[in-house]
Amino acid sequence: MGAHKNGHSYQLIDCGNFPIFHPPCNWKAKEELTLLEAIEQYGFGNWEDVSQCLAPRTAEDVREHYNSLYILGNMGKATLSAGGPSQVKDHTMPDGGPLSPSLNTPAPTVEVTLAEQQELGYMPCRDDFEREFDNDAETLISQLAIQAEDDELEVALKLAHVDMYSRRLKERMRKKAVAREYHLVAQFFQHSKGKTPSSVKGAKRPTREEDREFQEKMRSFCQFQSGADHDQMFENLEREKVLKSRIKELMRYRRNGITKLEECGEFDLARHRREKRKENKRKSFAFHTGLRNVCPPKSILNGVKKTRRKRRRRYFTRRPRR
Repeated sequence: MGAHKNGHSYQLIDCGNFPIFHPPCNWKAKEELTLLEAIEQYGFGNWEDVSQCLAPRTAEDVREHYNSLYILGNMGKATLSAGGPSQVKDHTMPDGGPLSPSLNTPAPTVEVTLAEQQELGYMPCRDDFEREFDNDAETLISQLAIQAEDDELEVALKLAHVDMYSRRLKERMRKKAVAREYHLVAQFFQHSKGKTPSSVKGAKRPTREEDREFQEKMRSFCQFQSGADHDQMFENLEREKVLKSRIKELMRYRRNGITKLEECGEFDLARHRREKRKENKRKSFAFHTGLRNVCPPKSILNGVKKTRRKRRRRYFTRRPRR
């Protein structure tokens, strides 16, 4: 700036009435600024609205001036790439791939009929019900609005209401997830029609009474695992029970001196015959004595009476007479 300093006085001698492009054209600096602001406001290509801000210039004059100086001129050559506009690359994965779009995947099958959906007010595409669990939860925040004149206590109270609503909404989503995971909607209609829940998809019911009681006790843990994990847990527990029973059986074989699997069949057959024989003697004792609830002596169960053993011992120890 030469000898001019920022504290020196100054005055504007030209308020944008000079051209900024060379060779000089009939467009002034103020018009160039107005042109750029109008294109930013109305968008590129909307020359009719842009020309209204630059009257008396026409839309054709505005378009030709902008293209010749800002796109095809030195400014355009310095800012725009020579390779042309960038092409959009399609990143869509093919169907069946690991990242295939969700729009191409089939919707999950609905487990209830159309009449049952209408009865429940269920919308399968949105997985929503017309009347949700805790349907009045939105009343907590329906009338809330933070005003400029609210003090800190009122703002904290309103935020507490929002937090209460968030907790109730999470509980609603949790219950919906459990119902969807364990097919509770289908099971409800199956029960109402008098059918057994074993015919419902995904509902596995044990056959033994003790297994059913155990599954009822473990029902509260369903909320912490998926349906497949819950079924897998019961299968693992059943497998554990079978293995423990088999280990006890093998240990019993080992205590009886059996070391080969081929001998297990003969041992079981002999044990079965022995127990059958004891059962028959117990029935015979009860029939002859009339004591049905009294266990017979072990000597009778073993097949040898005590009096006969004494008589036999006296017989073999008797000395011949002289």
